[in-house]
Amino acid sequence: MTYQATDLDTNLFSGVDLRAFWETLRLRWWVIPAVLAVSVGLLWAQESDLQIEPSSYSISRTYEARDPTAILASVGIDPVSVRAFPDVNNQVLILQSAAVRQEISEKIGRDTAVTVTRSKPTFTLIDTLESDGQSSLVFQSAGVPTYSFSCNERVREVCNTAIDAYVAKATDLRTDAFRAGLEDLKSVLISVNESAADAALSTKIVAIGHLLDRLETPLVEVSRYEEAESATVSTVRRPTYTFGVIAGLVISLLILLQLTYSDRRVRSLRQLSRLASNSLLGALSARPNSVQDRQVAVLLHHTISQYGATQLRLLPLRSPLRDDSAMNRVVAMLTVSARTSAPFAELSVAELAQPSTSELDVIVVQRNHDLRTDVVEGLSALRNSGRALGGVLLID
Repeated sequence: MTYQATDLDTNLFSGVDLRAFWETLRLRWWVIPAVLAVSVGLLWAQESDLQIEPSSYSISRTYEARDPTAILASVGIDPVSVRAFPDVNNQVLILQSAAVRQEISEKIGRDTAVTVTRSKPTFTLIDTLESDGQSSLVFQSAGVPTYSFSCNERVREVCNTAIDAYVAKATDLRTDAFRAGLEDLKSVLISVNESAADAALSTKIVAIGHLLDRLETPLVEVSRYEEAESATVSTVRRPTYTFGVIAGLVISLLILLQLTYSDRRVRSLRQLSRLASNSLLGALSARPNSVQDRQVAVLLHHTISQYGATQLRLLPLRSPLRDDSAMNRVVAMLTVSARTSAPFAELSVAELAQPSTSELDVIVVQRNHDLRTDVVEGLSALRNSGRALGGVLLID
């Protein structure tokens, strides 16, 4: 008996077992969303660089500079007469020089660029009382000068360390510059006082000396600005998502095809026909199908008549039948009785090879449950058992 059977849904694509592919897709549908998630996620991560931290930090800190010479106006010394050397503008140039940058880089162990700027001060006229009772007008700084230190680095602490080093260097430059200016003014006043003794000059010289002893030019932080550049997740273009979805669908399709061909279980009638082409009786579905049921019944009737059998023995392979309604429909069309035995894997050799001239064996393969190797081995064993073998039947 030869039965060449193919599923209806494979007629259009003779090279692809669509029924087996559909069963694989139905059972392993989760492959598609999983691959899509991975595909889109990888493209998103690649385009956005998956930044856990911002790419860089922009930090700016502003400091108020204390003017130590303003107090000299109280003893009649014009603060403008104290000329810092180098002056404040040149101090900024020194801070931005390559030599200072190299010095600070060696100190902090990293080459970091820091931009230093200084606001322009404003001045006002004030009326002061001299020691001789006369009043005079003195220029005094009205606006306090400020220094701004700006830095941009990938690590926040690197910027903070570099700015701290530049602030310390700026403080040292200011102190040395004011000390040089005060020393020059003091030496001139001492020379003048030696030639013409003047109590007022002596007072000014003493005042400058006290100021030199306690000279400090601290920079006090008045504001701080920090900005994280490049957001944690960059915007991903829509075509990237589209490409990720398409690539994910193609890859998941290939994976499902591979699973279909590498799957060890019987998924379709076409697969079973390759294993038992000369003994295939057909397939039965759980839902009644009058044409399909009669096709199987006719083949069984022909085989029963050929062997002169009066009874059918239905043999599952590894586990009992989950649903015998399909078999009951077919047996009801026949003139013989049928019994369902224990699974093939549980029967003893004596039971498998028990001689009988009236009983016909039919191997029942359960779709999506029985293994292909079990079909081949069970079919081979029953062919050598000495009993009549009717064929192999696939049921859902």
